[in-house]
Amino acid sequence: MQRGGTNQLLNALRSHPDTCWPDGELHEVLRPRREVGLAALRGWASYLPVAWRTKDALNPRKAPGPLASRDRDWLKAALSRAARANLPEVRRYRHALAESGLGPFDPSPRSRLLVKLVNYNVGLAPDLARIYPDATFVGLMRDPFGICESMMSRGTSPEAILPLYRYVGETLIKLEERGLPVTIIRLEDMIADFRRVVDDVYGACGLGLEATRGLCLQRKDRITADGRVVGMTKVDTFHDFDSVNAHMRSDVNSAARASLPPDAVRGILQSCGAIMGRFGYAAPMET
Repeated sequence: MQRGGTNQLLNALRSHPDTCWPDGELHEVLRPRREVGLAALRGWASYLPVAWRTKDALNPRKAPGPLASRDRDWLKAALSRAARANLPEVRRYRHALAESGLGPFDPSPRSRLLVKLVNYNVGLAPDLARIYPDATFVGLMRDPFGICESMMSRGTSPEAILPLYRYVGETLIKLEERGLPVTIIRLEDMIADFRRVVDDVYGACGLGLEATRGLCLQRKDRITADGRVVGMTKVDTFHDFDSVNAHMRSDVNSAARASLPPDAVRGILQSCGAIMGRFGYAAPMET
């Protein structure tokens, strides 16, 4: 889910020389952004027939239905094109890591495709398992109080957050029950010991554990003019796996419940109690 620590984990996987990836999350790459331009028009021309047949299955704000065979074929071909187009960025990322002494520069000739699904797009995992029979899935969960507090602070209502949290959690459980290779981790465990979680994920994905030593994260710096903020710029920061914890919120959930309105707390307990227990989160009695 958004606000769940996905970027940290994604960049740890990007740091491994045996991975390559498209420029963005699945829906950003294949369901074009709103910017007007030739590339966006080409993207929409490719996606519109699929969107029509599947009722916009790549929309991360609603649950998708299963894809037909020709739409899975389109998805595989489109992802392949997007990954090839992004190879210059993959090389730039690896070169920056190498210059920081954190990993090798040369990508592996056996690179595995790395794709990030967020929110309701996780429902496409069964289709991806059919497209890529050797795929490995990594699910990332976070305490719902922390998710709710973070998303509400950005203007999302509990009425939208809680069904999404249930959907993501229930989908991960269903993937496990189907016998798909799913490794589920928690943001709180990443914060406690990022190195161990990275080793667990690398091992589950068949990636060598010692191939790289760190990752690149990005912070956003304000651009000002005449005392006004006129934009933001992304600045790369580099961290080894053993020290990155210091750059994550060590108290990510410590005050989340206390800062939420009572109605939101009751809604979480009533709506998400079973999911919380399934992923090892305590569901305290309402006070």
